[in-house]
Amino acid sequence: MNRAKVSRRTRERRLNRLLMVAFALVLFIGVFTQIAMMARLSGQNKQAVETEKEIRALSASADNLNLSLNQYHNLERIAARAEQLGMEQPDDTQLRVVNLPTLIDGTSTQSADSTGAEEMID
Repeated sequence: MNRAKVSRRTRERRLNRLLMVAFALVLFIGVFTQIAMMARLSGQNKQAVETEKEIRALSASADNLNLSLNQYHNLERIAARAEQLGMEQPDDTQLRVVNLPTLIDGTSTQSADSTGAEEMID
C-alpha cells in the first residue's frame, strides 16, 4: 500500500509538472502575442499620424492654391494687367465679331454698345 501511495504521488507530481509547463507555455505564447499586437498597433498609430500630417499639409496647399486662384480672378488686377499690355475698352463705334461653333456658314456681328444688341449677319 505504501508503494501505491508513492506511485500515486509520483503521477501527481508528473501531472503537476506537465500542467505547470503547459501553463508556462500558454503564458509565454500569450505574452508574445500581446507584444506583437502592441507593436502592430503602434505601427498603425504612427502611420495614422503621418497620414493626418499629410492630409493637413495637402489641405493647406489646396487652400493656398485656391487663394492664388482667387487673386488671379480679381477683376481689378485683370484690368490693371490688360492696361499694362496696352489693351483698351472698346468704344461705341467699334464692332464685335462673335463666331460660335454652332454657326457653320456665318458669323454674328454686334456693335460694341450691346445695350441695343444690334445684329448684322453676313
